Amino acid sequence: MTSADIVRIARHRAGLTQAQLAQRSGHPRETIARWETGAREPSFAALRAIAEAADVDLVIQLTRRDPSLLDAVDDQLELSPPARLERLLASETAEDTVRALNWLARAGTPVIVIGGVAAVLQGAPQRPGSGRVEFVSADAFAIDKEMREAGLFPNDTDERWLDTDARALWTLPEGGTLALATKVPGTDDYRDLRRNVRAVELDSGIVVAVAHPRDLLRIADASPRDSERARAPGLRALLDRVD
Repeated sequence: MTSADIVRIARHRAGLTQAQLAQRSGHPRETIARWETGAREPSFAALRAIAEAADVDLVIQLTRRDPSLLDAVDDQLELSPPARLERLLASETAEDTVRALNWLARAGTPVIVIGGVAAVLQGAPQRPGSGRVEFVSADAFAIDKEMREAGLFPNDTDERWLDTDARALWTLPEGGTLALATKVPGTDDYRDLRRNVRAVELDSGIVVAVAHPRDLLRIADASPRDSERARAPGLRALLDRVD
């Protein structure tokens, strides 16, 4: 992860514009813009000031470098997005996951895929848990109605009622699980994530919207879920390989 990633993640996590971060940090907006594009490299003192202005802690850890994560990312990037899932999931689970992705790609309500599946589709090397497809929606009520009308089955789990990082689970009749995410830590849900959204093409030629790896990383960093935080190293390795 680069200093440009740190500046962008800190600003987005705080929900600030470049102008607002400039006002808080005392650095010109133009300078912050150059830092975020990588045109200029901020000093460590400047990075600390940016983190403080964004009301986050900049934690530096020195650990032994693990080149295997970068090698695993390189291997994943050689495959198509569905093949990346097939490598890391059992065949039946991968089929269910792709089926759920196809349903979301055809949904009338705008959605963005997040979580482990979004990470793997873009080349992250870690297994995406159960293979359920987590997503945020531009309109939670509209997508709820759309899923009901399409014959999906709601699952009344405790995750649905959490005050933060809630998940409402839905099962497709043919198999596959969707998880509507709301109040996601580290982001302002759909409106925030759509700024950097990426389009991923499935084997069927259908395109699904997924959150940028940088946004997935800030979600992982802020998440109370151990499984989500465990994805952070793989996402950092992915960011070392892709913009």
